[in-house]
Amino acid sequence: MRIALALLAFFPCLALAALTPDEHPLFSGDAVHEIELTFHQADWWDQLVDNFEGVEDPEYIPAEFDWAGTHFDSIGVRFKGNSSYNSYPGVKKSFKLDIDRYDSTQNLDGLDKLNLNNQFMDPSFVREICAYEIAEAAGLASCRTNYAALSINGEYWGFYVLVEQVDQEFIESRFGSGEDGNLWKGDPHGSLEYRGAYDWNYYNDYELKTNEELNDWSALVDLADRLNNTALAELPDSLHAAMDAGSALAMLAVDLLTVNLDSYPGSAHNYYLYHRELDDRFLFAKWDQNEAWGVFNMWGMNLDQLKTLDPFWTTPQPGQGRPLGEQLWQDAAYEAIYRGHLLRLMAGAGHPEQIIPRMETLRDLARPWVLADTNKMFSDAEFEAAMTSNLFEGPRLIPALTPFITDRHIYLRSQLGDWDPTAGLVLNEMMANNVATISDEMGDYDDWVEIHNAGALPVSLDGFALADLNDGMDRFEFPAVTIDPGEYLIVWCDGEPGEGDLHAPFRLDGDGEGLYLLDGWVIQDEISFPAQPQDLSYGRWPDGEGDWHLLSVATPGAENDNPLEPETVPLFINELLAVNTAGITDEMGQYEDWLEIYNPGPDEVQMGGLFLSDDLGETTMWAFPDTTLPAGEFLLVWCDSDEGDGPLHANFKLSSDGEEVGLFGRLAAGNDLIDGHAFGSQFANISEGREYDGSESWVYFTEPTPGASNGSPTDIAGDLPPSILLLHAPWPNPFNPVTRLGFDLPRASRVRLEVYDVSGRRIADLLDDWLEAGPYEMDWHALDATGRELASGVYLLRLHDGEDAQTRRLVLLR
Repeated sequence: MRIALALLAFFPCLALAALTPDEHPLFSGDAVHEIELTFHQADWWDQLVDNFEGVEDPEYIPAEFDWAGTHFDSIGVRFKGNSSYNSYPGVKKSFKLDIDRYDSTQNLDGLDKLNLNNQFMDPSFVREICAYEIAEAAGLASCRTNYAALSINGEYWGFYVLVEQVDQEFIESRFGSGEDGNLWKGDPHGSLEYRGAYDWNYYNDYELKTNEELNDWSALVDLADRLNNTALAELPDSLHAAMDAGSALAMLAVDLLTVNLDSYPGSAHNYYLYHRELDDRFLFAKWDQNEAWGVFNMWGMNLDQLKTLDPFWTTPQPGQGRPLGEQLWQDAAYEAIYRGHLLRLMAGAGHPEQIIPRMETLRDLARPWVLADTNKMFSDAEFEAAMTSNLFEGPRLIPALTPFITDRHIYLRSQLGDWDPTAGLVLNEMMANNVATISDEMGDYDDWVEIHNAGALPVSLDGFALADLNDGMDRFEFPAVTIDPGEYLIVWCDGEPGEGDLHAPFRLDGDGEGLYLLDGWVIQDEISFPAQPQDLSYGRWPDGEGDWHLLSVATPGAENDNPLEPETVPLFINELLAVNTAGITDEMGQYEDWLEIYNPGPDEVQMGGLFLSDDLGETTMWAFPDTTLPAGEFLLVWCDSDEGDGPLHANFKLSSDGEEVGLFGRLAAGNDLIDGHAFGSQFANISEGREYDGSESWVYFTEPTPGASNGSPTDIAGDLPPSILLLHAPWPNPFNPVTRLGFDLPRASRVRLEVYDVSGRRIADLLDDWLEAGPYEMDWHALDATGRELASGVYLLRLHDGEDAQTRRLVLLR
């Protein structure tokens, strides 16, 4: 049934679903990974203890590491945990592994830290994994998990849960490549209460995990101030600028659905806050969930009280506030979003008919390893009984999972009602940068989103809505319309609702944001999309059910086409002349600027649909006509801003003061950069070109060679412009997996060399340093910022020295 709630007229932003990280062999599918640690120190155990007990920043000790054919001579190992260490008397402690501690080149497919958790207070061995999976289903950035069988010095030490580390690699994989904002851990008491304007008032309650040397706490202080000191009527507007309230409410929903009270609502810790650079706002993530489903209980509640815990519960301890819940729940719209999160989880990942079989599947996988674990905290019989029988560890109750989950679900339904997702109703395709693809009824090229009914029954959209992340005050309510099975509906996201019933009061952000399909206030479907190229759609493949990709052809109102393939045509901007006063003339007898394109072969290239521009930010400035460039030949384009003079006359001129020029691919292939060149001040009738056709270095020619092979360069003593920043063409290119990068630096300066993907996300920082003038070279092994191998595709190499910048195109073919 639908939810009947009195809602405010505005829509504060919902949770932005985290990006999906690349597949990783440690976390792909359910598995037990056998990990071997070998210590060569006779007193290795004593060293681990001495480095950990009573130490604020525990030190690692070296050990050999082996897993699935991967061997490292030395990684860092230390103990981790609080209760799981101090309250557990056995030798099966939790461990943190630092893979690159002693060798910065070491990583496990991009990961350099791992956690081995000993499942303290959980005889079932499934609480932690399943709680993280529910957090992921809520749209939160969630740690990936799996199982590990750990051996130490040839002895089976125990069965562990393997948990991904929340660190820089985690940040970039969930929030975007190049993200380098501040990450705080809400420990030991991150209540988000306001403690004054000074940073140091917060030092004892949180841990700053990134950018520690900068030690800038101003954003966290500002968040606490807004959260605690803003009048209720102004709270959504104030928080919208500083925090993704939806992710905060999703985190609270996960904790209170699972009665995980060793968390923000209870003990005020075991969560992360990330301050995202993209939009200067905070997002939330979960941590340490092994005591979910009623295990952590410092308030003396009995079993029935835990099962029937108020979904709006926070700690009743005097003098302790939890404003993230208590403040947000006072606002009717925020409360509705929170209820929506709970109802969505109750209908999906948290429903007893889903979560209990999931737990049984994991326990079947774990069983032989658990039974062989002689160091575990609980007996074999207690492991077998964990789903159906309550257990006690001293005075502490560990509720049986099956009745607890079932009874909790029944209680929450009695408080919140029920919600069933509409089968097959999805967000299917969208375009957030529509320049010339399709127009609406008014002839406007506006952004759009496509709704698809992939189910077997007609769906009435009465009661459904659309909302996006960045426009916090408006949402689009669907008119009374029905989508039949297999049909599609287009909504124009143009901020012009007066133009028709299917025009939303918000626009999409081409730089990326979140988009939500809502049933009342419950998320039916959502998409977090990155920066979008012009006139390319982003959609599901396969249609209606698959992952999201840039599509080769936009198909609004029809079945989605295949994902696009990147442009791989091997073309070069080979020579240019920006001040032509006495050289060749065009068809009109005029001395105009020109630019030459070279095709090194081996095949001819159809130029129609490619683009040329003197602004790398405007990738479709001038389109080539339908013409063929044979292998080994040259094509001359007149840059005179006189398109009427002929088909090879561009709509821009070259600047004698210097600028950038770029050759870009077809729209259907991503419109990515094929080749680019930045040039400095130019002199009359002296061309600038590649030293040899298609070569790396650029030189000057007193005798230009338009439409022909470049001759030998001629030095012009005293007449040439001063040396300019020059990024050489990578060689080889295309490459697999190593390419040589070179550049000339004309002045001592701070230099940054970066790699971007075609959507504009920075994926690797190759150089950031102060260098003296001169030539430089380095190899790149096609690794991203985390050390992971990049997939085949087109990438952009960007060099800048604080004054000038140049870009080159890289093609990786694995």
